Amino acid sequence: MSTTVLKEREYGRTFPADVAYNSPPYIEISHLSKTFPKQTEKDKSKKSEEFKVLEDINFSVFRGEFICIVGGSGCGKSTFLRAMAGLDPAYSGSIQIDGQKVTAPKKERGMVFQEPRLFPWLSVEDNVIFALNEGSTAEKKQKAQECIDLVELTGFEKSLPKELSGGMAQRANIARALVNKPDILFLDEPFGALDAFTKIQLQNVLFDIKRKEKSTMIMVTHDIEEAVYLADRILVMDKNPGRIREIVTVDLPRPRNRNDYNFIRLRKQVYSFFFQGKEVQEEYNI
Repeated sequence: MSTTVLKEREYGRTFPADVAYNSPPYIEISHLSKTFPKQTEKDKSKKSEEFKVLEDINFSVFRGEFICIVGGSGCGKSTFLRAMAGLDPAYSGSIQIDGQKVTAPKKERGMVFQEPRLFPWLSVEDNVIFALNEGSTAEKKQKAQECIDLVELTGFEKSLPKELSGGMAQRANIARALVNKPDILFLDEPFGALDAFTKIQLQNVLFDIKRKEKSTMIMVTHDIEEAVYLADRILVMDKNPGRIREIVTVDLPRPRNRNDYNFIRLRKQVYSFFFQGKEVQEEYNI
């Protein structure tokens, strides 16, 4: 068990019942670093330089946890997420999930991007079914229907993406990611393009899915309030190169009240890592 969690226990943290903190870590990241080639515009014939986007990231995730990753643009949040999901295996260091090194995507790891990325010529049902490789037609339809019901999109099975609102399209996207019953769901700013009211609705849908499916979720977000509302722990990242600056434990009971004193206190704490100085804090009301 990591030192971070042991310290939290010493300070009397209350632990969610659905998180396996007494078991070994489910995901273990050790000395993770990632570089991209950087070619100068002046002389493209020369050997590319390297730009380090992630440096020496060490972190553990326990089965059933909801982790949110926050940080400014360019800090490597999405790169970090893609590496854990197996979408970008060209990294140094180690990422292990359930004791196995991550080298490629697997159906046990679902991925939700910011854009729904639905096939425009397929219905909601067929978009969800498309993710399935096994089973009879009837079995696939049943699995798809279960996930469509789970994201509260019942009644829109035959609708095309152009007939859906942004929030409905993202629900369909989440249903497609869930249809293979993944143990882990990775989410890359899934609600970033939605209006505030739809975002709050989908945050509640997402956590209800986590509760019912007992899955582990790791989400990148720019919305600090969203992170405090959803997460068990929040990773605050610095950039140039990207690295973990702080790990904030969200020790709040569920369902969470956004107007609660302790909720506001934690939100201010996370904001303070990005906005420092009295004038800036007063301007952003933190």
